[in-house]
Amino acid sequence: MGKTTENKIGIMGGTFDPPHLGHLLSAEYTAAELELERVIFIPTGLKAYKSADNAASAADRYAMTAAATAANEKFDISDIEIRNTGINYTGDTLEKLHGIYPGTHFYFIVGADSLDYMDEWHEPEKLFRLCTVAAVGRPGFDKARIFDKAESLKRRFNADIRYIEMPQIDISSSEIKNRIKAGKSVRYMVPGCVEEYIKRERLYFK
Repeated sequence: MGKTTENKIGIMGGTFDPPHLGHLLSAEYTAAELELERVIFIPTGLKAYKSADNAASAADRYAMTAAATAANEKFDISDIEIRNTGINYTGDTLEKLHGIYPGTHFYFIVGADSLDYMDEWHEPEKLFRLCTVAAVGRPGFDKARIFDKAESLKRRFNADIRYIEMPQIDISSSEIKNRIKAGKSVRYMVPGCVEEYIKRERLYFK
């Protein structure tokens, strides 16, 4: 009898307000490094920890993310959090995804700097039990400190953490919104389809 193997799916969560090339490159590098079958982008709905001024609606963020990921056959998108009328916690979302995709090993993709406070997230023990964390390198972060934090999380929660090295692209959604508000170009910071959507819907101009 042949050996049964689990499906390997990456989860890319975020506000995606708007989605930018840093998001796409992180997903692409992680998929290649960990040999993932696909990466599911999950725009957040009601956020537990983060709020923002000049934020796009959930429908607009979903539409932009769908457009940004459409050209990559390994990228999918889910509205699982947007459909939830309550606060979304990562562990709860992962629990739901295990029910939808049985026999799947999930890799939750985050910026490496997120490791510094993941133990403060809601029910971190559940989160680490339900996935492997793929920590992607970010510009300006202290690698030694992050590696120490990863070891701490492994000891406390038996966390499985993989570090993903990638080119350091310092793009943020807040910077993009500020440039749009100031009338500056965001070409090559977001996919062309996202730039067109922003202009058409007049997002972030106020």
